[in-house]
Amino acid sequence: MTRLNVLVEGSDDVRFFERVLVPLLKERYGAVRLVPYACLRRTAVDNLLRGFARLGEAYVIVADIDTAPSVRAKKRVVLARFAEAEPGAIAVVVMEIESWYLAGADDGFLAGSGVLPLSSTDEVTKEAFNALVPRRYVSRVGFMLDLLDGYSLDRGTERNRSLGFFLSRFAGIHK
Repeated sequence: MTRLNVLVEGSDDVRFFERVLVPLLKERYGAVRLVPYACLRRTAVDNLLRGFARLGEAYVIVADIDTAPSVRAKKRVVLARFAEAEPGAIAVVVMEIESWYLAGADDGFLAGSGVLPLSSTDEVTKEAFNALVPRRYVSRVGFMLDLLDGYSLDRGTERNRSLGFFLSRFAGIHK
């Protein structure tokens, strides 16, 4: 088994991966390392990618689709930014990581928080997510952590296609 290096954009991604996806990924790869890359220079990321190749370690770059018109277009953006990136090692989150948090959240918790469960979170942006955070939360982080209690990957893959793709491609889980 080889280690999987998961390059994530920031702290919201780290929290989600640590609580939900790393345990699954460890079953397949043995070891998983999360690397936040949003604040790293382009050259630093390329150096990391070269190092992974030298060590024979797998990696995946996780990027929100943001304003890109398609997954393919976002992959082109990532490939243009990081010269050492491989197209097959890029996972695009549609729309943003917040959509993955909502996708597998417990319906009872959502209802109790005044949030209607969505049949699809593919269109949820950071701004839309922030508008859903109940006023009783001092910060959105507290709400995000509570969303992960009782999280269901089955529900998540039904409600968010990019989460299902990620699990299929990188965790070997086909839903």
